[in-house]
Amino acid sequence: METMKQVELVAVEKFEEQEVQVPNIAEDEVLIEVETCGICGSDVHSYTGHHPFVDPPIVLGHEYAGIIKKVGNEVKDLEIGQRVTSEIVINCGECYNCRDGRYHICENGKYLGNVGWNGAMADYVVMKADKVHTLPETMSPKEGAMVEPSAVGIHAVRRSNFKVGDTALVIGAGIIGNLTAQSLKIAGARRVIVADVLEKRVQKAKEIGLKEVINTSEVNLKEWIEDSLGRENLDVIFDCVGFEETIDSAINIARKGSQIVIVGVPPLDVSVNMAYVQDRELDIIGSLQYIDKDYIRAIDFIDNGLLKVKPLITHTYNFSDYQKAFEMAISDEEAKKGRMKVLMDYN
Repeated sequence: METMKQVELVAVEKFEEQEVQVPNIAEDEVLIEVETCGICGSDVHSYTGHHPFVDPPIVLGHEYAGIIKKVGNEVKDLEIGQRVTSEIVINCGECYNCRDGRYHICENGKYLGNVGWNGAMADYVVMKADKVHTLPETMSPKEGAMVEPSAVGIHAVRRSNFKVGDTALVIGAGIIGNLTAQSLKIAGARRVIVADVLEKRVQKAKEIGLKEVINTSEVNLKEWIEDSLGRENLDVIFDCVGFEETIDSAINIARKGSQIVIVGVPPLDVSVNMAYVQDRELDIIGSLQYIDKDYIRAIDFIDNGLLKVKPLITHTYNFSDYQKAFEMAISDEEAKKGRMKVLMDYN
């Protein structure tokens, strides 16, 4: 019996290292040996007990790259030895959204490393073959692990009413905010304004080529928009934080008749100014994950250099140091010092 190591979140802020049998795969699945796994903001929320939909026990990890070790008998177009990553949804294929092409919001879905399906904090992970994407030979495992968050930003832009030549505000310059802003540039934005309270994130955004980045701990964002842009020229707002304060700020800043896209994961109970939503005919929409088109674009954009992901990877730990990696990922002090993406290296 072949065994592997996995690290299971068994309670809030409590991991348990386990030796378990390497899982068997179904006819339509592949077994992937994990090379690199990133710690997502949603993993942090799950670890600290603040994710609205994730409960222990669960093996976390959904931003990853690895090598195919086994393929099911029904699997075509995937081969042992290929470097891959994957989407995270395991969808039913039968509900309305699956039939309508929006399988990422399946009514009966399971989600890798989140709900009902163990993730990549293990030596091996099992995934449905139709959600697996091969990576170019020129792409490193670390870049491969950045495909998932990149696809989130790309999907948010495609989900919105954004049009070429529009001006957008991105609230939050963390990983998702940064990648959403980069995606807006690729999509042809006239201006992309990025706002964050942490100076190190402001500097990182400027480093990768985002020119208008505002430190809102020093500048009143609403006043800056009115004075330097004009609210009537702001076409769409992306909230990549999801805090009550940031959502309410977006509602107060938004031009009448414009759109706000919620990309960050809010808590279950949020109190915001709904009177403005009604009175100003604001469109507030949610953006969750991605579909295959977003993954294909993310891989291509990273590979050809349009999406800059390497500068966002600030810390790498050995998988055996998973506890230290999570301590780094949840630390507010380290965020102030410039921590962005934390990866775990399995080699």
